[in-house]
Amino acid sequence: MTNTFQRFEQRIDRIARKLPGMPHRSVVLTRLFFFVFKNLNDDLNQTLAPFGLNTTSLLALAMLFASEENKLNPSDLSDALISSRTNVTRLVDELVLNGWVERHGCVTDRRRIDLTLTPAGQELIAEVLPPLWRQLLAVWRDFSDDESAGFEHALRKLLRGVERESSR
Repeated sequence: MTNTFQRFEQRIDRIARKLPGMPHRSVVLTRLFFFVFKNLNDDLNQTLAPFGLNTTSLLALAMLFASEENKLNPSDLSDALISSRTNVTRLVDELVLNGWVERHGCVTDRRRIDLTLTPAGQELIAEVLPPLWRQLLAVWRDFSDDESAGFEHALRKLLRGVERESSR
């Protein structure tokens, strides 16, 4: 465990002593989740930086790559990225500027825009994903198949709890 997280955990222990009834484990697990996410995201962004990408822009390209005809509308991309339409517009502007995505008017609804992954965007995805996969395999190498499956199950259960609470 890193010193940064240990210092956080010591302070949480002090709060728990001052305020009995604090859900200590829930607080620590939540912060641990954020801590792991930030560190993993930062590491992945370092791998992606030489390609002119970050995890969000890569995910946008990957969603387009995985879509029928490499095409999505901005609203669907916003949903996939769990990001506001304003942020997606800024992101798409950058992807278009780099030549990885094109905007086209929708043939069935002229009020809509379709986003299409360009051949350059497809080539970039093919170049970027293998080193990223190697990095992810290295991060997860200490987990057995059963541990990975259990962790996935636990995260899906956590997601259900978060979604249940956010719908209230």
